[in-house]
Amino acid sequence: MYAMIEHICIFNTILQVAVALEKAALSDEYFVKRKLYPNVDFYSGLIYRAMGFPTEFFPVLFAIPRMAGYLAHWRESLDDPDTKIMRPQQVYTGVWMRHYMPPNERMMSKEGDRLGQVSVSNATRRRLAGSGK
Repeated sequence: MYAMIEHICIFNTILQVAVALEKAALSDEYFVKRKLYPNVDFYSGLIYRAMGFPTEFFPVLFAIPRMAGYLAHWRESLDDPDTKIMRPQQVYTGVWMRHYMPPNERMMSKEGDRLGQVSVSNATRRRLAGSGK
């Protein structure tokens, strides 16, 4: 019970920070002038974190729902006789070459992700009980 209360308190603190950041962005001249608003990923990240997903999973979790849009765009291009070839305009600006480092050798934050651990749901307990594990 204590772990759940602690989880809720930590999430409420993070949510309060997110709301304050959103308010600051919506009132900042730079953002207002350019009509910039927090996108869906701003709050999706909070939801994924509350669900217990590690932050390393976020890029994939953000990309999965976008696949429907990407595929719909591709499908439309197939139906358009004027479309000869699709060339998405993306430029990679990251590090060109990296060497693989096993996860256990990577640097971990000192505090760690306190919301990373999630209790096992009753549905999972039932599924595991039925599988003999």
